[in-house]
Amino acid sequence: MSMQTNFIERINAYGESYRMSYSSWGNPEAEKTLLCLHGLNRNSRDFDYIAEYFSNSDYYIIAPDLPGRGNSGYLQDGRGYNLESTVIDLAQLIAQLELKNIDCIGTSLGGAMGMILASMPQNKFNKLILNDIGAEVELAGIVRIATYSGEDLDFGTFTEACNYYQQYCLNDGIYDDNVWLHMFRSSFQKNQNHRWELKRDRKIASSLAEGMLGNGNIDLWEYWKRINQPVFIIHGVNSDLLLDATISKMQHIHPNTSVLTINDAGHSPYLYRQEHLKRIAQFLMS
Repeated sequence: MSMQTNFIERINAYGESYRMSYSSWGNPEAEKTLLCLHGLNRNSRDFDYIAEYFSNSDYYIIAPDLPGRGNSGYLQDGRGYNLESTVIDLAQLIAQLELKNIDCIGTSLGGAMGMILASMPQNKFNKLILNDIGAEVELAGIVRIATYSGEDLDFGTFTEACNYYQQYCLNDGIYDDNVWLHMFRSSFQKNQNHRWELKRDRKIASSLAEGMLGNGNIDLWEYWKRINQPVFIIHGVNSDLLLDATISKMQHIHPNTSVLTINDAGHSPYLYRQEHLKRIAQFLMS
């Protein structure tokens, strides 16, 4: 099942038009959709291993590049990167592509958006997988990510960029050279100054800081209480965004929630290992 790169024109909540890219695998007319939503500074290619694993399934797999990431257009008005605006973008994408029978897997920010979408009235979500994100997001982790997001991540040589990124990937539980190199190639690009930079708009960091910092932990409990789909939480044991206490409270509110703990990862586990993909498949097929 080969990957297709697609583009559609969007107008966001602030009236700004931009081009949204999404990667897709399989038949758009399939009866089931696997919607994959990436994290704050990531892009759709994070789900290549998941798409390969489900290549013989009856899913239509779609992974959008959120605005300002991957192959999607950058915004002039950074407010369009906030959570509320991006959720609206995704809801409109789902409607425009007429996606149905949706199972969703969301990493970090993508999981938060999946949670909100799955809580909406008359949504088309059947199952929800949350990769290291919960109904309460710890401020310490948000500060760390906001700081990283605002860094001037460009490098003079391929080797310098690789050395930095290899260390970064250890927190995601990536110890396979082929995997982090694949992730690097889909995450970095050469800019007009012939330096290697992350494929994301730096304004995303300021949008995060303005919308989230200074307000304590992020509270998504109102959405969690409205979710009635089966949920599978993937938890990096060293995560600074998702705590055990939060998971326990989520399960108390929503008993149909199962958990996979990954012992050698923090925030957020990169999903490429066969044993983890098998657990995801078992949940989706149950």
